[in-house]
Amino acid sequence: MVDPDEPMEGLLLVLQGVLTVESPSGEDERGPGNVIGQWERLDGSDGVRVVAQSDVRLVAVDRAAWEAAQTG
Repeated sequence: MVDPDEPMEGLLLVLQGVLTVESPSGEDERGPGNVIGQWERLDGSDGVRVVAQSDVRLVAVDRAAWEAAQTG
């Protein structure tokens, strides 16, 4: 679980399992192939909470790697 008070730097790519992303705008389920993390910050959402609904496998992409990929 990621609580609203915990900083989320970078992105998490969901490989397996289901997560619920709770934000002030509502709840959204994310499964394999979906991304969580920085996207919620980019759309202005704050206070995001992420809860695993099953066993999950994730790949973490840190902010520096994401920015490097964006700039080429």
